[in-house]
Amino acid sequence: MPDSAATTDSAHARILEGPLASGMLRLGFPLALAMALQSAFNLIDMLVVAQLPDGAEAVAALGICDLVAMVPTILANGISNASAAVISRRAGERDARAVSFFTWQSLALVTWLSVIFGLIGGLFAEPITTGIFGAKGHYGALTIEYMAIIVGGCFSILLLLQVCAIMRALGDGTMPLVLLVGSNVINLFWTIVMVFGDGPAPEALSWAAPVAETFGIPPMGVAGAAWSTIMSRGIALVIGAIWLARKSALVTFRLEDLKLTRRAFNQIWRIAWPNSAQFVLRIFVILFFTAIITRFFTTAEDATSATAYTICTRLETMVLFLSMGWGAAASTYVGQNLGAGHTRRALAAGWTAAGYNFLFTVGILLTFLLATPEIIGFFNERPEVIAVGESYLRIVGASYLAFGIAVVFSQALSGAGATMAGFTIDGLVLLGLVVPVTLIVIAATDLTQTMTWSIIAAGNVVTGLVYAVWYRRGTWLDYQV
Repeated sequence: MPDSAATTDSAHARILEGPLASGMLRLGFPLALAMALQSAFNLIDMLVVAQLPDGAEAVAALGICDLVAMVPTILANGISNASAAVISRRAGERDARAVSFFTWQSLALVTWLSVIFGLIGGLFAEPITTGIFGAKGHYGALTIEYMAIIVGGCFSILLLLQVCAIMRALGDGTMPLVLLVGSNVINLFWTIVMVFGDGPAPEALSWAAPVAETFGIPPMGVAGAAWSTIMSRGIALVIGAIWLARKSALVTFRLEDLKLTRRAFNQIWRIAWPNSAQFVLRIFVILFFTAIITRFFTTAEDATSATAYTICTRLETMVLFLSMGWGAAASTYVGQNLGAGHTRRALAAGWTAAGYNFLFTVGILLTFLLATPEIIGFFNERPEVIAVGESYLRIVGASYLAFGIAVVFSQALSGAGATMAGFTIDGLVLLGLVVPVTLIVIAATDLTQTMTWSIIAAGNVVTGLVYAVWYRRGTWLDYQV
């Protein structure tokens, strides 16, 4: 038997029959680390552009752009979760032909999504930036420049995450980690080179100038960070696609499988749209608060609050992506065990993943709280930015524990194909509670930053509690994919 087939069979047996705690750790830890490293793309870009002479405005610009870029990413994530649910269920049934078919059909669907959003980002960066978010002055100009590139080239991240989702659906948590570690290393190097080019740079980064001069790269500023991110993800994507086509025992390449069919679209989209809508809803709420902060707490001359909020939300993505990694492991366990008829094991998998995620989130939270000035100051040393960042993390930080639990259980439900439950929960809590309360506070009193942070924290806690109660009921276990 080929090595790839032996590896696949071993992972399949471990998911269905091995010790749950150790098996979840073996699959979940690489996935969680890989997803956490995905957030490092944003942190690396922010750290490097913060060293520019207009670093404060550049950091704030990246904040808006990355939130907008998360919209197609989250839509694609819904497709990834849906196709992973179908693929893992078929893998549990040992239907290799169906695994291959849905693998390439899902990649075709994500490709079309990439084209649509790439055109939107390239053509409408300015009206999105100035019309919706009210970005002003030099801050607005930087935002437009970065958004046109990073959203226009969204194919690199959408397809890379889809390839990684297929791998973890088949029980492989190691290759996604390799791809994301490698792409992060490439991104770190080329971001520095392309941002500063052959021009002046901080002393610690002066090594980049000779490299840039060799390749004829001028100083590109925030645009250089965007181009580096797309290039590094693109390299990882090509390697991942080749590995998937040649190394996976359950996936064989047929050219006709790349032609999207109505059957595959309907089956994937039926599960995907509530999951996509759910995460878009979450991003909408983040954008809602971003718009509030930009309009209420910034001016054309002072973007302090937007800069601090951007830094904090970027740090927050570490918790989000870490939780998505453990949730992805839970999704794989749930899907494959339901496919094999192991209902009780599928239910226990979500609790096990949530427990691991809780422990890792505690570690991140303690790091944030014990070293807040140093962490915020690492990206921007202005005392007023650090003060706003400290206020945010002190109030919102503890709610990350509940937020992480919500993300894990949401992904576990996706593994069963029960994505409508997650969409309903988020809709009721976020649109039915968080947004209305915020608008009422704005109408009734003078909104302060402390009030804003408290509303965000309360929303995280309520969401986590509702997810835990719903998951425990177990009614979703009978959902058919």
